[in-house]
Amino acid sequence: MTTAFSVSALVVALAETGDKTQLLSLLRAARFRKPLQISLGILVVTLANHALAGAVGERVRIAAAATFAVLGLVALFAPYGG
Repeated sequence: MTTAFSVSALVVALAETGDKTQLLSLLRAARFRKPLQISLGILVVTLANHALAGAVGERVRIAAAATFAVLGLVALFAPYGG
């Protein structure tokens, strides 16, 4: 489990390289001259963002499955021919 999490975190970190967040962090680090604090702050916020996206995605998946099941039952038991 820890290995899967580590690999996932590494892949996400590599995928995020070069986006606006990285450019913003470089600008902030250059302006305020506190690169460690800024980098750690961005790391914490990015991890929180991904955790929130995962939680919302799980809720959407459950809602989609429930909707699909209900529509399947309606189609199964609906009278044919109006």
